[in-house]
Amino acid sequence: MGSGPVDNLSVGGDVELPFACRREDGTGNPDVVLKPRAIQCALSRICGVCGHPLSRPLAFVGGEVELAAEVFAFPPAHVDCAKDVLAAGRGAAVVTTAGFDLIRPARRGEAVSFRANSVIRDGDPGR
Repeated sequence: MGSGPVDNLSVGGDVELPFACRREDGTGNPDVVLKPRAIQCALSRICGVCGHPLSRPLAFVGGEVELAAEVFAFPPAHVDCAKDVLAAGRGAAVVTTAGFDLIRPARRGEAVSFRANSVIRDGDPGR
């Protein structure tokens, strides 16, 4: 992991502990998206997996329920990063999109989520 483009935070394509789940000290839980990191990913348009700037198309990784609703808990990612997450067994489905909306929680303490607003393709981005 090296110094990142955003506030010198560490970045890297670690699907076992993605950027959005990693604290500044390098610790974290891959099953818990950190709210400050999720917001940072949305506002700075950086990948939730590797922490580098996003380009289009981008991808969301989630479960079948998230895929159907096109609302995701995990921040947007590069298509290649999303493929890596799927290959590591950390996601069930991917949506590629040209854009997204950040959905802020209605109550304090709740998680943020992301809505794909210009879906390009549903399913595995490798197809």
